Order: sequence, then structure tokens, then C-alpha cells
Amino acid sequence: MENASYEQLRNSRLPWGYWLQATGDRNPRKALVDEDGNYWSSIRQYLWVDRLRMAEPENPGTLHDYLEFLLSVLVALDRRIVPIEEAVEDLFHNWHQARFYCAWLDGLGLTVPSHSADIFGSRLPTEAQAIIVMLASTRTREDVPLSIGLPTLRHRSGLEPASDAEEREEVIAQLEAFADTLDYRFERARIGTKDAITLVGKDVGPNMPLRRVLWTITFTDAYAQDRFYLWLLARIDRWQTWGELAHRKGGRALSEHLLRLKFANEKIDLSAD
Repeated sequence: MENASYEQLRNSRLPWGYWLQATGDRNPRKALVDEDGNYWSSIRQYLWVDRLRMAEPENPGTLHDYLEFLLSVLVALDRRIVPIEEAVEDLFHNWHQARFYCAWLDGLGLTVPSHSADIFGSRLPTEAQAIIVMLASTRTREDVPLSIGLPTLRHRSGLEPASDAEEREEVIAQLEAFADTLDYRFERARIGTKDAITLVGKDVGPNMPLRRVLWTITFTDAYAQDRFYLWLLARIDRWQTWGELAHRKGGRALSEHLLRLKFANEKIDLSAD
């Protein structure tokens, strides 16, 4: 069954790597054993070395960072609600790295290539979905929750018609409930007489962790506020990264980054009106 699909070989309803067995060995590098008798310290190491065919980094923290980035990319491919140009700017910062990474995933059989020029237009096969579940299930307590399985808001230039308002608010409520578990979250607020959106993040006080506002933007009306808030909710899986950016480099750095993302896929039209 050399050419058999993942679904034919494995139970697609279980996380990737479920077939490994615990050895009970006191040697941490022999904690798990695969079907070929090879020993592994963790299921993540097994994925990186055996399935992805990558050399194991000497620093365990480096492997963690590599796999967290892989998880972010797979989640972005799975959700497919953000324009390609924006995803490239936010995740990779340049097209060359994005094309190389997606070509690597394609070569590993972890994407189903599309016939379009959209490098983020590929679908995820069953095995990649199982890898997402495994990576999400084996994250450390320090890692923030991921927006896997959350509903998405349909992309529109404005808000949905009144007939969709109830459905929209239900989705927003689910997304906001998830946001409450994050270290950084965007919130609608009222500052003086103006509608606003704030980024609230964790901070460390002298005796206990406190939360503080890291970034603020005001709007002329609630409609403009809601449009931007819905745009942010569609990208809730990036809030932690954006919050860390604001915490580390300040609100101006976040403003510049969001502006680049917002215009990453804008067409240049010099024709007269």
C-alpha cells in the first residue's frame, strides 16, 4: 500500500501520531516508540523528524517555535478568509519566503495544490487537518488558545443586512468568548463622545498581573467602528501576535502593521471616475 492515502492507512478522526505507543522508559528520549521500532521523546519530535524530514534542532525551544509557526500557517490555510497578499505580509513579510514555505508543504503532500496563482488557495488534505489537531492538543500551558473550529464572518464591504443581524451577533458572541481567553484582545469602547476600539493586553504589576490598554483608535460613528471590528474578528487568530507587537514596540508599530495589511491587496486604479 505504498501509494495508499492517509485515510486508507489511518483513522482520520484521530489526531496525527495516535499510533505511537508509550514505552514507560525512564529515558526521556525513549518515551514513545513508532511502528518501526524507533524511539522518540515526543510526538512533536516524531512529526518534525520522521514526517517532515527535518533535522532536529539542538535547542528544544527552536523546535517549538518552528512547529508553532507551522500551526499558524496551517490554520491560515484552513480558514481561508484573509486575502493572499495580507497573509503573506502578516506571516512571512515577503513573497519569496511564502512561496518557498508553501512549496515545501506541497512537496510533503500537506496541501492540495490549486490551479490558481494564489499560493494560499490550496486546500488541506485529511492528514494536514489531523496534524493541526495534534499540534493544537500538544501545546504548552504558556501557549495561547487557537481559533480552531470557530465560525467565521462572511466578507462584505459593509455590515450584513438587518435580516442577518441575529446570526452575525451570535457569531460575534462566540468569537468574543474565545477572545476572553487571550492575553491580548481588541474591544469596542466609548472614549468621551467617540466610538473606539482598544487593544487590551496583559502587563505585570508589582504584586499581581494587571491589564492595560496598549493601543486605541477612535471613529466618527458606530458604523465605522463595527466595520473595523468585524475586520479584526475575521483575523482573531492573529491577535496574540499583534498584541505582542504592540507590547514590545508600541502602538505606532501596530498601527503601521495594520495599515500595511489593510492595503496589501488593494488594486491600483488610476482611471478617471
